[in-house]
Amino acid sequence: MSSTQPTARRTDLVSPRAHAIIDRLCLPIMLGCAAWAARRSKKAAAIILANALGEGAIGCFTRFPIGLVPLLSFRQHVRVGQVGGPLFLALGLLPNMPAPERAAVIFWGVVPIVLNGLSDISTPEAQ
Repeated sequence: MSSTQPTARRTDLVSPRAHAIIDRLCLPIMLGCAAWAARRSKKAAAIILANALGEGAIGCFTRFPIGLVPLLSFRQHVRVGQVGGPLFLALGLLPNMPAPERAAVIFWGVVPIVLNGLSDISTPEAQ
């Protein structure tokens, strides 16, 4: 007997509401990191800024308690993050980037991978 509802995993530690709050807290920090990186590496700043703007946009379009235009389910939001995180992580490996800025780019690529991996998409509110 198969169910359309995914079963909860042991790694489902972050509720959709907690995920939304973390996303909203990370956005201004990411913007600040982009401003900081711009002093030494325009490339790193552009990557961090693109990540921040993408995260902000996808957050606005997700059916979160604080979503502005709820077009995407939380599950779709997580799937986008599972693609975007590795993409931004890979961009951190581009050449000619100072080490501190490279570390910031890589960090902001790892954050969505970890957060989305720990997020609970099995709840009814994630649908």
